[in-house]
Amino acid sequence: MTKKILRLLFFVFILLFLVVRYFHSEIQMTEVAISPMECDEYEETDSILAIRKQHRSWLEYTYNQGYCAQYQLTSSAVINSTSFRNSLVFEDQSSEMNFWSEVYFALYQHDRDQLILLQDSLQHLGELYQLDRGSFARFIVSFVQDIPYNYIAPGNCAEYTGHPCVPDVQFGILSPIEFLYSLQGDCDTRTVLLYTLLHNFGYDPLIINSREYRHSMLALDIPASGESFIYKGRTYSYWETTNIGWLPGMLPPDMNNKDYWTVALDYEFKTNTAGVY
Repeated sequence: MTKKILRLLFFVFILLFLVVRYFHSEIQMTEVAISPMECDEYEETDSILAIRKQHRSWLEYTYNQGYCAQYQLTSSAVINSTSFRNSLVFEDQSSEMNFWSEVYFALYQHDRDQLILLQDSLQHLGELYQLDRGSFARFIVSFVQDIPYNYIAPGNCAEYTGHPCVPDVQFGILSPIEFLYSLQGDCDTRTVLLYTLLHNFGYDPLIINSREYRHSMLALDIPASGESFIYKGRTYSYWETTNIGWLPGMLPPDMNNKDYWTVALDYEFKTNTAGVY
C-alpha cells in the first residue's frame, strides 16, 4: 500500500511539474525577442466604439533588436486634438523661431496626458528587455523612425514630391495624437511626438530647427558618439527622425552646417501667449 501511495504521489508531482512548466513556457512565449518579420503589423477599427487599435513592429538598429507594441486611440481624442490645433492663434509672428516654439509647445501641452496606453506599452517593453536610459531612448526614437514619411502641407501638395502628402493642414504639422492615429507625419510632426514621449518619460529633449534646410530634428543628452553641441551646459547629440537607422550623433551630410540649427523648443520652455483657444 505504501509503495502504491508513493507511486501515486510521484505521478501527481510529475504531472504538476509538467503543467507548471507548460504554463510558464506559454507566458514566456509572449516575452521573448521577436523579429519584426514575425510580428503582424496592422490596424483594427471598431466603428461602434470609434476606436482604432494600432499593432506596430519595428527594428532598433543599435542591437538589431525587433519589437512589437500596440496602442489604441478614440476618434473623439483625434477630433479634439485636431480642433485644438485648428483653433490656435498666435498674434506675435515677428520671429519665425518663436512662432514655431509656441506651436510646438501648445501641441505638446495639449496632447501630453493622452498617450498613456502607448507609454504603458513602451514602458512594459523597456522593463522586459531591461533597457537602460540610453537604450530606452533609442528604442522610443526607432519606434517613430520606422513610420513611413509623409509630407504634411499647410496648403496644396503641388510643390511636395517624392513622398505621399497630406494637404491643407494648419501650420503644416499634425499633433502627437493625430500622428499616432493616422501614422502620417513629416519632420516636425515626428519631433513634437518624440519630444512629448521623451519628456513624459523623464528626459530633457530639444527640438532643433533649421530655416535654411527647412527641417526639424531631435536632440538629446544621452551618451553617443558623433556630432553634438553644448546647450545650457549639457552635451546634446543631433538625432534625425525621418527614416530608419539614424542613431544619435549622425548628422545628415547634406544638413551638417551646425550654424544653421537653432533650438526651437527646450525642456524649460514657458509660454506667455496663452495662444488662444
